[in-house]
Parts: sequence; C-alpha cells; structure tokens
Amino acid sequence: MKIPKISPELAEETGWHIGDGSMNYYNQGKKIKGLYQLRGHIEDDREHYIKRIKPIFKLLYDLDISLREMPSTRVFGFQIWNDKLVKFKQNLGLPLGKKFQVSIPSLFLADNNLKIAVTRGIFDTDGGVYLEKKNSKLYPRIHISTISEKLASQLQKILFELGFRATIHSELFNKDFNRQKTYVVSVRGEKMFDRWMSIIKPENPKHIDKYTLYRKSFK
Repeated sequence: MKIPKISPELAEETGWHIGDGSMNYYNQGKKIKGLYQLRGHIEDDREHYIKRIKPIFKLLYDLDISLREMPSTRVFGFQIWNDKLVKFKQNLGLPLGKKFQVSIPSLFLADNNLKIAVTRGIFDTDGGVYLEKKNSKLYPRIHISTISEKLASQLQKILFELGFRATIHSELFNKDFNRQKTYVVSVRGEKMFDRWMSIIKPENPKHIDKYTLYRKSFK
C-alpha cells in the first residue's frame, strides 16, 4: 500500500468513508489488526462501487479491493485487514468505531476543489434525491442525512460558500427501541438541483439517473 498525497480524489474518497465507511481494530488470532470496511446498497450503489470506488482505491492506495455482495444485510462493498490504511485514516482525523461525531477533516476545507470533492463523496454514499409531485411538476429535494451535528453544520457552511440555499432539520427515529437523532441537510428547487449537478458533479449513477428523469419531465 502507498500513502496518497492530498488531492480532490483523496477528498472524495474521504467523503465515501464519512458516508459508508467504518474502521476499527479487532483481535485476529493472537494479534490486533485494523479492519476497514466500505459498504453501500446491494443494488443502487453497485455500479458506483465497480466503476468509481474500486479504480480510485487503486489509484490512491495501490490496493486491489475485492468487491462482493452481502445478501443478508443487503449491502455491496468490501472489507480489508490493513493496519496502515486504518492508521492513515486515523491520522486524517477520522474516528474508529461509531461515527457519532464524525466530521470533515480540516485539511479538506482548504480550498473549493477539496470542499466540492469531499461533499461529492459524502453525497454519493449517504445522500439522495427525492422528486415530489408538486403543481403537476416534479419538485426536487437533495438531502444528506447524518447522526453527526458537526458534520451537518460543516456541510451547510460549505454549501452556503458554494452558492447553495441549504437548510438543516433534525429527525428522531426509533429503531429497535434505540432513539437516535438524525440531522438532514437539504437543498431544494430546480435552480439548486441544476447548480448541484454542475458544481458538485455526483458520480453515483443513481443520482445521475434521478437528474435525467427530472429533466425528462419537462419535455
């Protein structure tokens, strides 16, 4: 494995981790080793993992990741035992274990290119587009959900700086009797959707397909 330099590709890949990734140290035999995992939806995210994530991991780290389905949990992605990778991400400022307080490392807030790339990575793994029927038209709402209040605030600030109208609201879920507050960053409306696609430039095909569907509704 090689250690990558700071770049938009590394910023985007860090965004993937903030969205879909996890890492920690576990007992493996008589040793404690670092395990890194990145997993998305088994169907919706498959193409993104194959065409975008796998090649960039090779470019950045010289790692040939092995992608696979995990049908029991309905996810698609990979896991790799690699102390060096986990340590590198720790040094960037990313947490081990649960990502309750995850945030964008400050080095990716240094310029707009890095801000855009890390936002793209987060959106492509943890974001979505909802098309609502409104006044006989489709009305778009872009959203990114996170359990980290700090991350939500960072994203809103980045989006303001890039010329977006972004709001935050919180939702309280009760899953298996474990109530967890989630913060949702939203960007709404036709002009904002067009701007999102031209500036953030998502790479996940599911988002591009949503935009294509939205644009076809005007014909």
